[in-house]
Amino acid sequence: MRELRRLSIFLGFAVALLAASSFAREHPWTLRAPATVHGFVGGESHDTYVVHAVAGQTLSISISWKPEHDPDLGDNHAEFWVGTLPDFNADGLVKFGQESNDGKNWTATIPKTSNYFVYVVAHPTAHYTLRFRNK
Repeated sequence: MRELRRLSIFLGFAVALLAASSFAREHPWTLRAPATVHGFVGGESHDTYVVHAVAGQTLSISISWKPEHDPDLGDNHAEFWVGTLPDFNADGLVKFGQESNDGKNWTATIPKTSNYFVYVVAHPTAHYTLRFRNK
């Protein structure tokens, strides 16, 4: 399984990731839109995806999750953000794009052909679906 995590997966079509972990992936999954991924994350961990986007294309990302309620912690919540740096911090947060639906959707016209990093976190935990679309 560890070896499988180290492989980058290039996608030209929608894909569902069957193996998910509550631990952060050591190496991110590389995607090409359109793609759909499913995962599980929570606590101190995060999942990382890399999406290759071309200048001028419109990229849309959306997240949904299975609602769950914990009597001690309340309702669960998942979210994502898009960055330009391969490390998990807000320094590389992109300065373009538009969020909607309380941060569940993000759409942008890509200014520069590059790889963009998408980080998913949840509290306390969440089974999520992340969708990438392009135009």
